[in-house]
Amino acid sequence: MRKRVFFAIVGLGAGVALGGYAVRKIEQAQRRLAPGALVTAAGRRAGSLRERAAGAIEAGRVAAAEREAELRATYGIGGPPSQA
Repeated sequence: MRKRVFFAIVGLGAGVALGGYAVRKIEQAQRRLAPGALVTAAGRRAGSLRERAAGAIEAGRVAAAEREAELRATYGIGGPPSQA
């Protein structure tokens, strides 16, 4: 009889612990998927993407200017191209 009571108490404790864990995880998911949280996360990602794109474009411009200067030096062409 003692074994049954012991295992009943252990099972009840495990059920309560797992139930509490499940409830906490569900509440976290609900907060994370709330409309306001989704808008905030999307805005953060868009801002990050915009910054990375701007950095890549600037790096491309610098690389193009360096390559142009290298080619002009190689072929003995004068200064920067004229603006039309």
